[in-house]
Amino acid sequence: MAVIIPFQDVLRHRRRQQERACAQRCIEIIESTLDMALATFECAPPAERPFYARRIRQLSALLAYAVQTL
Repeated sequence: MAVIIPFQDVLRHRRRQQERACAQRCIEIIESTLDMALATFECAPPAERPFYARRIRQLSALLAYAVQTL
């Protein structure tokens, strides 16, 4: 017995897979950038630390959002 799968369902499934893969790659990029910002923050002169602290907060919020949508 055969099961008929509507073509739209196949396309929707494929699109969701691509979106998940893209979101996962974005999360990896954000994590890498966050790691770099943390390392730079530790080495930065005191006058530049507020800039990196703000960047770290923004990247952390963006990462939380991206993980939540995945």
